[in-house]
Amino acid sequence: MAEAVFRAPKRKRRVYESYESPLPIPFGQDCGPKQDFKVFTAEMINNNVIVRNAEDMEQLYGKGYFGKGILSRSRPNFTISDPKLVAKWKDVKTQMPIITSKKYRQSVEWAAELMQRQGQEGSTVQRILQDYTKPLEHPGIKRNKEVEWHDERNSETVSKMEGSADREELPMMNGDPGDRSQQAGLLCAREKGPGDEFVLVEEDVYDVNEKDCAPSEELAPKKRLVCRRNPYRILEYLQLSLEEAFFLVYALGCLSIYYEKEPLTILKLWKAFTVVQPTFRTTYMAYHYFRSKGWVPKVGLKYGTDLLLYRKGPPFYHASYSVIIELVDDQFEGSLRRPFSWRSLAALSRVSVNVSKELMLCYLIKPSTMTDKEMESPECMKRIKVQEVILSRWVSSRERSDQDEL
Repeated sequence: MAEAVFRAPKRKRRVYESYESPLPIPFGQDCGPKQDFKVFTAEMINNNVIVRNAEDMEQLYGKGYFGKGILSRSRPNFTISDPKLVAKWKDVKTQMPIITSKKYRQSVEWAAELMQRQGQEGSTVQRILQDYTKPLEHPGIKRNKEVEWHDERNSETVSKMEGSADREELPMMNGDPGDRSQQAGLLCAREKGPGDEFVLVEEDVYDVNEKDCAPSEELAPKKRLVCRRNPYRILEYLQLSLEEAFFLVYALGCLSIYYEKEPLTILKLWKAFTVVQPTFRTTYMAYHYFRSKGWVPKVGLKYGTDLLLYRKGPPFYHASYSVIIELVDDQFEGSLRRPFSWRSLAALSRVSVNVSKELMLCYLIKPSTMTDKEMESPECMKRIKVQEVILSRWVSSRERSDQDEL
């Protein structure tokens, strides 16, 4: 068997972020009295592991690139802001989302539908939303013709006053717990928290004086940003794969997973994940192995494999390997998860080569003396051996040219 030649990972042309840490735990020079070991929190919902806390999401993805945003391709950075409006109103220094009036009306409609499904009457829904979505006298925003929105002084005022405005309006958002109508209005927000609680809506404003002077002519509306409450907030969470979640719990001990407000032990997670995903034991062993080698494994479904291996993380390098995982005995026999014919194997190899990746077969070798009872605990990994085989396609023309050079 020929010895595999290591190929350096292919770095991406444009990198928009800096590398923080390989894992979300303090180690080495980071350890100290000010650097405490933090245990993150996740929930198991509908057989998925979800992280809700914004700080936990940032730490888990930023340090090790665990999980992905449920509304994003990778990093959880979803926003309801319209990119064109953000560029248009770039002089308005604000952290609030800027959206179109059409999108805001759509949010109001969604909130009304949600409240009606909860049993609220139509008149009650209309009254609540009418009061909930009325324009707010935001301290940093003036709605009169004398204010120029692109004035730098107003931009600074918006930025400085935004924090105090949020604090002043929060009691109005929360409402009186004893008031049923306020509770119904609060349900439209879907989740407690400050995220996207207020939005800036670009609306058409007509100058009354100009309209009186020229009633027969069509007046071009002026654009203004109006501060309103967001009646239907869309929040993004971090979704962890089962392998990522178990690695954070078992290998690093920095994650606690809850199911119906009860923390799950390592053994319960091992059994529960196996029920949800019958191949979990096999895929996790390979995930654990490659993570311990410094790779960042991600799901390889896009290229027809089990895992993709990245150096540092997806923002910095393209995936180097597409990995197929198999659990076999010490005679390399057993019921294969994915039996290949020569044609299907050659096709998969061709796909990997066309996207500049190498196809790797990862064999997890289980001792013949290991029982099914031992496999019910993650401690069985101590007896598992790993054999990597890199598959390359032999090209006859290339072989002849190499021989001619010799």
